[in-house]
Formats: sequence, C-alpha cells, structure tokens
Amino acid sequence: MEQEQLEKLVDSEIELFSSKISVNIIETKSHHAIMITGIENEPTLIRSIAIYMVALIANAIEANLQIRADLIQYTEVGMEEIVESVIDTIGETNNLNQDFKEDERNPWLAEALIHLLLFISNKVKNIHPVGEVLAVGLVHDDPKDKGLDLTALYQSETLGLTIGECKAYKLYPNKAISNAMKFFDGVDTNRKTGKRIRSQVQILRNFLPKELSELATYGFWNNEKCYLTTPIYDKSINTDWSKNRHKTLGLLRVPIEKRLIIPLAIEGFDEFFDCLADEMRNFVGEFTDV
Repeated sequence: MEQEQLEKLVDSEIELFSSKISVNIIETKSHHAIMITGIENEPTLIRSIAIYMVALIANAIEANLQIRADLIQYTEVGMEEIVESVIDTIGETNNLNQDFKEDERNPWLAEALIHLLLFISNKVKNIHPVGEVLAVGLVHDDPKDKGLDLTALYQSETLGLTIGECKAYKLYPNKAISNAMKFFDGVDTNRKTGKRIRSQVQILRNFLPKELSELATYGFWNNEKCYLTTPIYDKSINTDWSKNRHKTLGLLRVPIEKRLIIPLAIEGFDEFFDCLADEMRNFVGEFTDV
C-alpha cells in the first residue's frame, strides 16, 4: 500500500467511525460523564478502529491530528518492522497468556481507542467539551511502559492540558476510577510524574502555531488542566455514572466540568478485544502487501 492510499484509507475509516457514534453529557456535582454509544463489536466498526491503531503503530498519525505516512519506509525491511511492532504489541494470535492480555495488550488497545476518540473530538461534539484539542501525545511504544497514558493540549480561553488515565478492567470500573485518582493525586506532588508531563508538553508544543506554543510555559497546566478517566469494562456490570463521586472525583483540584469520565461499557469485553487484535493482524497483512 502506497503512502497516499494509506492516508486516504485512514481518513475515510476515521470519518466512518465518527459517523457511527453519538455523545451525551451527564453533569453531576462531582464530575461530568461523557456517555458514548455506538462502539460495538461490529465488523465495519472494528475494522475502522483497527486501521487507526495500526496507523498509530506505523507512526502515520501525528500529534497535531494529521494523517501522514511519508515517514514510513515502503521497503521490505520497513514493512517487516511494522509487522513486528504490531505483533509485539498485540501478540501473534489471541492464544495468549492471560497476564499479557490483561496487563499489556488490552491496556494498549484501550489507550489507542481513547486516542482515537480525542482525535475525532473536534468533529464529534461533546467528546472533549473543555476545549478544542490541538495536539495529542502518542500512545506508548511499549505496552509495559506505565508512564502517562494520555496527554493533550487544548484551547479554551487559554492553553490547557488534559491528563488522562485509561483502564481496561473487565469487571471493575469503579476500581478503574480509584486507581486513576491515585495517579492524579501525584500530578502536583510526584516529581517523576511532573517530569513526564514536562517532557510531553515539550514534544506537543512543537506542533502548535508560534503564538500558542509561546503559551506553553513551564507549569502553565497548573492554571488550566483537565483530568480525564476512561474505564473500559464489560457491559454486564451495571454502573451508574450519574451518581456523585465525592470521595474520588470530588477530590480533584480542578473545576467540576474539568473532571471528565468517558466510560465505555463493551458488550462481550473479551471478544471485542480479540476481534480488534485479529483485525489489526488482518489489516497489517494488507498494509504491508508491497
């Protein structure tokens, strides 16, 4: 597949994905829940998501929400590297050690899915209501990397930073919230976390126009930031996201409208992730057919 073909394909699949989802906001006294419907284990939707995820691994998605495949080496060696990267991330088959699935593969797929949602947030209203997303940090190269799950620069009245935590816990969405809070608690106090945030900001600011890049001064996020939690779990678990969560989200030191949850209740959690991985492997075979 040539560069122009890949870019057009990824763009068309993103448009298809965007057309199939709808968004509603639930406002509570402790947080705002971004309720998304339409993400299902349906073949055309799975293919759209899988193609985007392969594009992420192939570095065809840029931080400034552009699709560019000009850095991909369209050689036999280059194609082999992409295949190896995909297999390293999701496995050669779905007959995997359960620990690998739960601790590496599924968390990476969850992170990439939220990356896709932020990518389309300027097209689909209410996914990121605090402001226009300008640049999104790339997902981890190594699924075992336990650093920042998600960072994004946005513009509201000024430049802001979204800091996100993605959790793929099949049966424990509330545990996902609790664990994310432990990370958010360290944003202002943990030196290692602060260093990682600064590093991400330095990368992302390079994708902004000069007048906005100049606003990304040291610590600007202390004045304008948003916390985003994304629990992905099995739909059989009944969770009320309209319930106030004062003991967790209520403790975050940002305004209520900047405490966001994007909960994704997936019908057939295990099968959904297996089908995504299968379709990624299928597509990378097409993608590398040179």
